[in-house]
Amino acid sequence: MKWMIRVDMEGLTGVVNMDQVAPGAPYYPFGLKMLKHDLQSVLDGLLADDGDEVWLYDIHFFGTNVDFDGLDPRVTAICGKPHYTTENMAFLKGGFDGMILLGLHAMADKPGSLLNHSYEHDIRSIVVRDRTGKTFRVGEIGLETLIAGEAGVPLAMVTADSDGCLETKELTADAVTVNVKESLGDTAAACYPPSITGRWLREGAAACRANAGKFRPVAAEGPVEIEMTFKTGELLCKLKSRIPDAFAADDRIILQGKSVIEAWHQYLVAKS
Repeated sequence: MKWMIRVDMEGLTGVVNMDQVAPGAPYYPFGLKMLKHDLQSVLDGLLADDGDEVWLYDIHFFGTNVDFDGLDPRVTAICGKPHYTTENMAFLKGGFDGMILLGLHAMADKPGSLLNHSYEHDIRSIVVRDRTGKTFRVGEIGLETLIAGEAGVPLAMVTADSDGCLETKELTADAVTVNVKESLGDTAAACYPPSITGRWLREGAAACRANAGKFRPVAAEGPVEIEMTFKTGELLCKLKSRIPDAFAADDRIILQGKSVIEAWHQYLVAKS
């Protein structure tokens, strides 16, 4: 079997504050420890046969958070956050059985949810509309799912806080969800210990194996448009200077493309 794991950190076991997941912050080593724990737990449930294969894509900050010490040889990690493009299909080409989103969190327009945001903290909202008129209000969970769906890869599992898991189920009821902590506010949660979450993560990954072939991709029908609104700040100023024609209002852009990944690529290039 072959799986893609997108790795984030805010939704890991025990994490409640950005100081635990921001490179160079005082408690970042704790976040790295929890990343290794949660990732290893998922791999233990996922890698059952010699021919199994996992690709990781580190989507957190600079894409340099994965600890390679002792990493299973069946795992390849994509680090440094290379852009998603229509050519590389977000690195999801090649017959993946499913995608797992590890350590995710609720979207920006879910105030009160633990560490809620959508990629950059200056983004207020992301809405995807397809040619049929269907609307997807998304954060990182939703957008990554739609991009994977365009490559024919279904979302198999999300590990997150309670609100991130709820957001997943609103998007697709088929995906396995593993709730490692109960969201109690922007920077507060009731956290389950690693001894418990490790077992849940292994069981969730094993359920992905058992149900491979039953998951169905979630995709928008192109052409699409992505509407994004922003807080006032450096990112908004940068976008105004680089893609002025995309602005529909002072704080809002609309990006169009034949696919979600084509439209999203325009944003990735503009904000770089």
